[in-house]
Amino acid sequence: MGDTHHDPTDHFRTTNQHAGEHMIDVYFWPGLFLLVMGAAAVIGAVASAAYGHSTGFALMAPTAVGATIVGALWIGYERRRVRRIEARWLSAHPGHPRVGIH
Repeated sequence: MGDTHHDPTDHFRTTNQHAGEHMIDVYFWPGLFLLVMGAAAVIGAVASAAYGHSTGFALMAPTAVGATIVGALWIGYERRRVRRIEARWLSAHPGHPRVGIH
């Protein structure tokens, strides 16, 4: 596949140009990592609360909230970047069918 972060959209091989985009475009990965870290921190916060460890809960709860919010914002920003690249590509290729664009 090569270096796909400049244009991660698959324009020619499928009618769903954004299939697998999160795995192809490496700029999505920090956001995905933060979401996984947030989910793990939620599990840690629930376990700390269940066992009565207030210090563990005090550390895990803000980490869970922060990692989840930052991860979601990162993915949202990256998604907007990909859509801008796609719009630029489509304006440069006016004869290309606009299949699957949402």
